[in-house]
Amino acid sequence: MIECRSVAKRFGETTVVESIDLDVPAGELLVLVGASGSGKTTTLKMLNRLIEPSEGEIRIAGRDIRDSEAHELRRGIGYGAQRAGLFPHMDVARNIGVTPRLLGWDPARIADRVDHLLEQVQLDPTIYRARAIEALSGGEQQRVSLARALAAEPAVLLLDEPFAALDPVTRDALQQALLALRTELGLTIVFVTHDMGEALLLGDRIAFLEAGRIARIGTPAELLADPGNERVDEFLRAPRRQASRIERLSGDSS
Repeated sequence: MIECRSVAKRFGETTVVESIDLDVPAGELLVLVGASGSGKTTTLKMLNRLIEPSEGEIRIAGRDIRDSEAHELRRGIGYGAQRAGLFPHMDVARNIGVTPRLLGWDPARIADRVDHLLEQVQLDPTIYRARAIEALSGGEQQRVSLARALAAEPAVLLLDEPFAALDPVTRDALQQALLALRTELGLTIVFVTHDMGEALLLGDRIAFLEAGRIARIGTPAELLADPGNERVDEFLRAPRRQASRIERLSGDSS
């Protein structure tokens, strides 16, 4: 579904992404992980031309992304970020329906799609469709943002740390909602996070970026068995330590 060949990005004399080669099969959930400045968000944004690559080729569903105008390309790719980016002057339903309206969908079809997606992200349409954005909690805004990213029935979904600022309960609920939607809709997802625990829980494969290159890529089981380098191993030790501490605390309380 997604092919990257020698993709690079430079800002002036600074190289942020250097010669990325990547294949993402249809239906896969690929997680990009790395420290701040590793190039993961830049890589993600090049996939829908929010950032234009300096060199290389990106193809989605076999088509070079440069064959379409950038705004047309983005209408066919779902995108969600950590800050929900919702339009404050629109209610929930109009926010979710933005892209379908631009694509010329019939109003009845848009209304049905909005209600269906609100149900999928566990927000009652009768309560939320007309609600103002400022009246929503942070978790509710992220649910609406996810629904908006899926509104135009995209085959590809790009998510940039969408759950990072949420409390653990809301974060877990949205992770489970994402996995359910992914299965139902057959989505191909590229998901950016700096949280290796989240990457291990969500990803079919994990690509670890370091200094603008893919330092290691594999399934969660493959990375746990063989991190490949010290930096990847350091990221993996954090969720292991946390799990070990929780297990000890559970033992102490029993």
